[in-house]
Amino acid sequence: MLKRKKTKEYSYYQEFIEVSAMAVSAAKLMTSILADYNLETLETRLKELHEIEHAADQKKHKMMSYLYSDFLPPLEREDIIDLAGELDTTIDTIEDTLIHIDIYQIQEITPAMLKFMEIIEKSALSLDEAINDLKNFKKSKIIKEAIITINRLEKQGDSLYTRSVKKLFIEQQDALTTMATTNIYDRFELATDSFEAAADVIERIVLKNS
Repeated sequence: MLKRKKTKEYSYYQEFIEVSAMAVSAAKLMTSILADYNLETLETRLKELHEIEHAADQKKHKMMSYLYSDFLPPLEREDIIDLAGELDTTIDTIEDTLIHIDIYQIQEITPAMLKFMEIIEKSALSLDEAINDLKNFKKSKIIKEAIITINRLEKQGDSLYTRSVKKLFIEQQDALTTMATTNIYDRFELATDSFEAAADVIERIVLKNS
């Protein structure tokens, strides 16, 4: 008798882990691009970042397609959809920031931009810790600590945003430079907010199922 070939079971948790790792990669790549900033090669580096964003999109679409016909997902459908969306958004906002740096042809990276990336990279690493322990959410201490860290980092991002924009207007550079730099700071803040939004979904999952 022929034995039926066992198919590999789809794991939402594993897919979340893989997308979270992409968010970390996107943050690290962005940090590298800004630390060794070169406007002439920016379009090429942007393509590298877009490849990560595109791969994350593909994983999200695959997850939604699987969820459509899954009778018994391990979490509520709404929670899976929300977490998949927020994880994808963390990468989207990082890419969007670099896109606008390219659009505005920013000549040099400010210390505040590098500080924003430090906050974003730390947020990505903390979120990754939480995602990697998500399947143990009912008894996880790692998730709680990671959420606290991400919330603290988001507040640091808000404070950095306020100080940095205020500094621009105090220094009163030309209007175009001030407008462009403010717009970039707006996008950096959205990126820090996106990690808190993902952490909020994880916290909701834990509270709902505890």
